[in-house]
Amino acid sequence: MHRMAITFLALAFVTVAGAPAAVAEREQRGAGSASSALPAKGARVHPCFDGRCKITVSRPVSFRIDSRYGFSRLSIAKVGSGSVRVRGTGSGVFNEVVLGPGANGTVNDLAVRVSSVTRQTATVHLAPVR
Repeated sequence: MHRMAITFLALAFVTVAGAPAAVAEREQRGAGSASSALPAKGARVHPCFDGRCKITVSRPVSFRIDSRYGFSRLSIAKVGSGSVRVRGTGSGVFNEVVLGPGANGTVNDLAVRVSSVTRQTATVHLAPVR
């Protein structure tokens, strides 16, 4: 059953290949910020590997994340008209939170804050739980 669910999720993610690219903005401690566009689907991206970032998405994104958070992959997607789903997965691990604008939550040891959700984008802030 677990493998079937992962296969379903992978297939669901593939169906959005024609959507526009997402934009990631990496916040650097006290030194302003640098931003970069996420490459096309299939390219390797590590916008938030250490779990400290602000990311604005215009399509579902999935990327590797440091295993210290209790999972190895994080995905972010808009759901419905005003919510964002942040999901952590790994070997035998599945944890997710669905949040609206201005809401805070956690996925294991990763703090999640949604600062905005529009028709086209969602902005999510990630940080380690302290």
